Amino acid sequence: MRFVYRKLRLTVTGLIFMCLYFASCNKEKKIGCTDPRAINYDAEATSIPGSDVNHCIYDSSCLNLIQNVNLDNFDMDYYNIDTAFIYGDFLQINISYGGGCEEHIFNLVQEPLFCGTPPVHIPLYLTHNSNNDNCEAVLIEELCFDISELYTLCADSTELFISLSDPENNTFINF
Repeated sequence: MRFVYRKLRLTVTGLIFMCLYFASCNKEKKIGCTDPRAINYDAEATSIPGSDVNHCIYDSSCLNLIQNVNLDNFDMDYYNIDTAFIYGDFLQINISYGGGCEEHIFNLVQEPLFCGTPPVHIPLYLTHNSNNDNCEAVLIEELCFDISELYTLCADSTELFISLSDPENNTFINF
């Protein structure tokens, strides 16, 4: 009997130790911007070494989202989305495109929205006017857009599903 009691005590102690060990190791880390110079700095975030390049937004002159417009009124010249991510009120899109001789104009647009049954789907489109630039240099640009107005579009909805059109693959990038 003594042997069974001791074995049971060791088993219970082992289970408690394992639970405490796994509970302490499974803390969810919030990956984000840890650079206090960035406009989306998060003091509670964790950063993987070198990842602030991909998680921080330094430019406070983010462009505004153009809402409730017809997409057909904008040029859709070629570009490639390299990365896109949302941090708080900002959508950062890193793109590459051909050109180098003319000014290129990018806009983030949203067509009229139907606030139906939650979650509300909000498709966004990055438009590109290359101004007939025939140069062939590969240009890389980081674009920043303020999307804070999206969160107040459908006041009765608690869930938003935001996506960005990826014209190269004829799909959407979902956030």
